[in-house]
Amino acid sequence: MVKRAKEIVTEFEQVVNLFSDMDREWWPFLFLRPAPHERMSSARVALLATLYGGFVGMLANALLALTGTSGPRLGVLVFPLWTIAAFFVVYRTTFAYFWNRRAERLAAGMRG
Repeated sequence: MVKRAKEIVTEFEQVVNLFSDMDREWWPFLFLRPAPHERMSSARVALLATLYGGFVGMLANALLALTGTSGPRLGVLVFPLWTIAAFFVVYRTTFAYFWNRRAERLAAGMRG
């Protein structure tokens, strides 16, 4: 059972890294993509989360303003901060985790 679970994680890693290796998935921040043998640091993930999450949060603010939705009067930074935090957690626990698994294997292969 443990062996099958490891196989499933490895298969999922391959799928996630397939998408992570596509240039279009990094647009417009392709320059932030590390080499496959380099680890994806938490600082890089935080920067990506800020760039993507900040945009999504501000877009949510704009949509709420345009629709005239009357809800609790929240500050203009509430949605961007929450989306940045959400993007960070999702990126760190998925894309960066699987990227780093592969990076460790590739770096070990380059050393040995």
